[in-house]
Amino acid sequence: MASGYRAVACDNGGSSGKVNEGSLGTCRYYDAGLHAFVGNELNDKISLLAVMGKPVRGTSVTAYQDTKFGGTALPIGAGGFGAVNGSLSMNDSVRSLKITDGWRVVACDDDAKPGTASADLGKCRLFRGGEHTSVGGDMEKKISLLAVGAPALVATADAGQRGALQRFNPGVHTALAGQLSTVGNDAISSLLVGDGWRAVGCRNDSTGPSGQGDLGLCRMFGPGEHSLGGSPLNDGISTIAVMAGPASGDLLHTYADRDYKGATSSFGPGLYTAGNLGPVGNDAISSLRLPGTGRAVLCDNDSGQNLGTCRLFVKSDHLFVGGDLNDKVSLIAIAP
Repeated sequence: MASGYRAVACDNGGSSGKVNEGSLGTCRYYDAGLHAFVGNELNDKISLLAVMGKPVRGTSVTAYQDTKFGGTALPIGAGGFGAVNGSLSMNDSVRSLKITDGWRVVACDDDAKPGTASADLGKCRLFRGGEHTSVGGDMEKKISLLAVGAPALVATADAGQRGALQRFNPGVHTALAGQLSTVGNDAISSLLVGDGWRAVGCRNDSTGPSGQGDLGLCRMFGPGEHSLGGSPLNDGISTIAVMAGPASGDLLHTYADRDYKGATSSFGPGLYTAGNLGPVGNDAISSLRLPGTGRAVLCDNDSGQNLGTCRLFVKSDHLFVGGDLNDKVSLIAIAP
């Protein structure tokens, strides 16, 4: 487990796992660090993994002190909320849950003590989106850990995560292809980027032949909630690229010189900034190949309020990236 993360692993929860009822079987907690063996009770048996980052504020999940959503309410976002780290103020008090569609929650009746590498979490249950008037008689007033999983990106039409809402999985999404139809083209006012993800929002979609249409003003957004009010991108986004970090693969090949010559680098799906552009390097790409069905956004900056010139490339051999991007690329977002 990487530093800053922890996980819940269970032997039920796959295709035969129960949702919103029953038990996930044996569940154990794993803290950051190397776990050379998961233990005999989970060896070759894990069917569910909930990976938790730090707790993030939000309102997409609400825990209630009483059944049928009565009593004290605790709104929470993504991440791990537990009694031990003090982020679950309603320890052993939760009796009902409201979960936004597309979100998932693993609730356990125990939490790990500080400094514990791994521990038995007792009974755990998986809840999906919906209104759960009771967490179940056997779980009521016993929950000590809530692991909340969020979509990679949530975009909403109004500030504060209100109004028309659309969830985005990793990939490149454009209005031209009808992929922003739920929240609307030129209609986004707030973004919620999930822990471990990054997003690039641009004013335009592909405005001409692939590799020749400038995407206009683009910005990168890290994990957390982002209000676009007062910014040039408010009600102005037509392209969204949602990515995690770099990955191995060969969805994209870049070259230091025109016509596929010079040093070359290959990339899998993900978002790459100046420090991880491989052998070709930062400010050095002149040509590229997208051999499959992938799409890539290339920009000449990788930080700040403006990513500079950005362009969308689709399946093709591109002998030249264009004079305005030649030897200037510092950010690449690639989707399969």
